[in-house]
Amino acid sequence: MKKFYLALVALAVFAAGSAQAADQGVKLGLGGYYKAGFGVIASDDDDAGNAQAQGLRNHSLKQDVEVWFTGETTLDNGLTVGARVELEGQTNGDQIDETWMYMKGSFGELRVGDEDDARRLKAVVGPMASKVFGHADPDDTMLSFSNSSLAFLSDGGVNTFGENNTVMKVENDSTKLIYMTPSFNGFSLAVSYAPDASQDGQNRGGLTQADNIGGNSEAWSVAGAYDGKWDSTKVMASLGYTTSNNEVAGADDVSAWHAGLGFGFGAFMVGGSYGHLNNEFGNDLDVKVWELSGTYTTGPYTLGLGWSHGNYEVTATQEPELDTVAVSGSYAMGPGITLDAAVAFNQYDNDGTAAIAAGAGTDDYDSTSVMVGSSIKF
Repeated sequence: MKKFYLALVALAVFAAGSAQAADQGVKLGLGGYYKAGFGVIASDDDDAGNAQAQGLRNHSLKQDVEVWFTGETTLDNGLTVGARVELEGQTNGDQIDETWMYMKGSFGELRVGDEDDARRLKAVVGPMASKVFGHADPDDTMLSFSNSSLAFLSDGGVNTFGENNTVMKVENDSTKLIYMTPSFNGFSLAVSYAPDASQDGQNRGGLTQADNIGGNSEAWSVAGAYDGKWDSTKVMASLGYTTSNNEVAGADDVSAWHAGLGFGFGAFMVGGSYGHLNNEFGNDLDVKVWELSGTYTTGPYTLGLGWSHGNYEVTATQEPELDTVAVSGSYAMGPGITLDAAVAFNQYDNDGTAAIAAGAGTDDYDSTSVMVGSSIKF
């Protein structure tokens, strides 16, 4: 026993000495972004079957703002340690968004905290010209204007389907463990695990979270990605899968998978992705989304064209669909500062005469959105 305690003391002394930070240790840093956009919606389908559009303005001013508190230091043993806390610029029930700590080195990177799962972190999607308006946004930070009934469709706040997105959520930034390997010749892997379908894991005085309280708990995610070059062509690819334990009695487990592929040659970028979310609205009721896009960059200007299609199995007999075609562009005024514009054409097929959600309309709905905005990264 004495030898055991001596070994522990020696290990503690070694760890303290090797892990001592150089210079002044962790320093607080600030970052974030501000996005704002003004959109005008023109539609020929504003009739009795689209009550949601009748009750809404045909123009709107939107913004999305985050401030990031960061800190990082490299220890004498080469280990890099840091943390990040994201503060939402607007209060919407979640003032503090993602927050995590990390350690990284030659072994890869380990994260602990409220963060996306491995599938979402590694996801490759089609290129987008605009930093403000996107046709399929994996980060949920793009601004959109459509007023289709799909905007009323959601599942407990995890996914809100106002627009198509191939990188759908199984759990929303739940407290989790994430491990990402180093890149080997462009290839990398990631795996994550969230015990509970809840954010802000806290000290509960010795108690763990309650079991079987609903939600997609015990969520595992695994993903692989490639980022490299073949001759002069840049190639990006990803494949990821997430599964969970649905703790709602009688409900099948919710899972998702995603595949993406992109190519870059000279000033051109093209790519696309596919996402499948199983049992989102009930047993055997799935969501399937495809998207393709391309961009061209010359000097500070970037132009883009994108298309997305979403199929939503709301009930066994009703599968509404949304097609979106968007033309977008941005002008880089300076480092991290852009002026953006886009025109989006939305075609929504309600697939029946019933409303898909409370407040939604019952008819098909086509609209054209004209948008201008700006993005500042700091």
